[in-house]
Amino acid sequence: MQFLDSFIFNHLRFQIAATVVLVVVEILYFSRPQIKILSTRIFNYILISAAIYLLFDYATVFSLVYYDKFPHWLVRFLHQGFILGFEGTFLFIYIFLDVTTHNQQRLFLFEKIFVLMIIFLSAIAILFSNIKYHISDTAVYSYGEMVNRVYILITILTCSTIIKAIIASRNVESRHVTSYVLFSMGLWIIFGILQLFLPQILFSSVSISTMLLVLVISLGNPSEHVDKESGAFNYEALRLVISDRLNKAKPFYIVNIDMEEISKLRRQFGDQAVIFVLNEIRSFIAKQFNQNIYKLNNHSFTVIFDERNQEKMDTCLRILEDRFHEKWNLNETTKIHINAHVDYVRFPQDTPFLKKGAQTSTSQLLEFVELCHTFSDDAEFVHRVDTKLLQKRDRQDLILKLLQNAIKSDGIEMYYQPIYCIAEKRFTNCEALVRLKDSTTLGFVSPEEFIPVAERNFLIMPLSNCIFEKVFEFVSRKNLSKKGLKHVEVNLSAIESVDLGFPNLMKDLLEKHGLEPSIINLEITESIAVSSGRKLKRNMDDLINYGCTFSMDDFGTGYSNLSQITRADFSIIKIDKSLLWPIFEKKNPNRENSKILLENMVSMILQMGLKIVVEGVETKEQFDYLESLGVTYIQGYYFSKPIESEEYLRFLEKYNR
Repeated sequence: MQFLDSFIFNHLRFQIAATVVLVVVEILYFSRPQIKILSTRIFNYILISAAIYLLFDYATVFSLVYYDKFPHWLVRFLHQGFILGFEGTFLFIYIFLDVTTHNQQRLFLFEKIFVLMIIFLSAIAILFSNIKYHISDTAVYSYGEMVNRVYILITILTCSTIIKAIIASRNVESRHVTSYVLFSMGLWIIFGILQLFLPQILFSSVSISTMLLVLVISLGNPSEHVDKESGAFNYEALRLVISDRLNKAKPFYIVNIDMEEISKLRRQFGDQAVIFVLNEIRSFIAKQFNQNIYKLNNHSFTVIFDERNQEKMDTCLRILEDRFHEKWNLNETTKIHINAHVDYVRFPQDTPFLKKGAQTSTSQLLEFVELCHTFSDDAEFVHRVDTKLLQKRDRQDLILKLLQNAIKSDGIEMYYQPIYCIAEKRFTNCEALVRLKDSTTLGFVSPEEFIPVAERNFLIMPLSNCIFEKVFEFVSRKNLSKKGLKHVEVNLSAIESVDLGFPNLMKDLLEKHGLEPSIINLEITESIAVSSGRKLKRNMDDLINYGCTFSMDDFGTGYSNLSQITRADFSIIKIDKSLLWPIFEKKNPNRENSKILLENMVSMILQMGLKIVVEGVETKEQFDYLESLGVTYIQGYYFSKPIESEEYLRFLEKYNR
């Protein structure tokens, strides 16, 4: 009994302490959201090896204390399991460091050879080396050839891990993890030296558990990969998972659920309402798909499926489509329909454009998935990437290159479409329209196609600078105000409209070219006017006070928010051709309704004291009708298509005499 008491209190106290630490480590680790990537799996192996090691540690102590009651082969087997778990833990730490600092890539050939060599030598040492046991009233432990050889291999692993960590720490992104790995290796060296000189005190179990605690802390904040609004994993988590998938080189699907009106809901109902509805949508997707959910951007969730789960994916998408036909809870009392669609990509079949290298491919693939909805023309809920969509993507890539070259090398050309003033019976205004100088690659590229490309790729501001510079230089150099020109209308993009530095840019350019502010009339589409909010109002007020004017462009094609006219200081309302043309379509059964709509709209706008431009006028019949309604300006092919600058100059000289 006295010997048993000595055994309990002297030989197991370190194992008990190690068990407590390991339990804390397990709780800390498994209570956090788990991203399904290679480094996570490797860390799981570390924990498994440590748990095996600790179980065998208990077993070896028991086997030595009760040595006479255990078969010799079992005592040896238990010590082999103990040593295997011990060395396996260090081996997985080495692999974990390599994977974490190399963007989830599998081991390179050299590392694989090194790891296989360690495994082979360990197997030889464990299976064929002799082991001895020290058993006394005060201490029980193993020693001998097997223990010595394994300690040598662990020393090699420790030195290799330290060297790898020092090299990896040169990369700022890896420095956080490598510093903790170095610290844990330092702890092990201290414990290892103590164990070497004090073999009767079994420090090793405590050292392993302490190292794991340090490594769990190195993994950082459990919520750093979780989006606070929706509870889904965030973009960084998705990037890691995609990188891991690409390194596996196995087919998989990326499914992106794009909710088109989230930004509008945020402006209309506030952040809390958006958080509420995003959580409901994320919960529904997670329940149906039974997969990790990732937030790709502010308005879309992403799910990844293995290729073998295609049937399950198709079923889930059908369920999701049915659910989006119903309303979602915006808060505890309000429900609302949310427009959404799904884009999905099968890797690698649908992504032949990806360059080699996981890092490059990850960014390319995520960018492609995020922009898939911009390449698709159909109105279906589910969009599968196809050849047509890839061709559209390639075209947009080519347009991007053309834009970049055009901005650098004066490849921007301005065209002008005359606008006729009915009261003055002359062409007092014009609209400046940008064109790309490209007659060999793609030919004519509509601004409706290349402006969105410029906005997505942060080229809209340099492009706008080129546009305004060319327009102002032309107006000033040719002294167009003396030729009857009163306003040049230039379209304003969504990004420009809310850029608080835009007013100063306009003022500087106007002063540079010696032009009066009244010469410029900035066109803002109806949808931008509705969605841009306070920043747009601030910019408009600033430039209006300076002397510029504003038009609401394409009125009747967007939100048709009539109250927006009264809230913003527009001088001109531009009515889109889609409101005019149905009146003159003889086979249109709703001609009279179209006529009533347009006439009442014109009457209302004129009563507000605003001027009206009607676009798309192509016939004398249309012109005469609009003149009878009292509209202010006429724009369209009836007078002229958009023409290049010198031709426009000749046009003014001919018709504005």
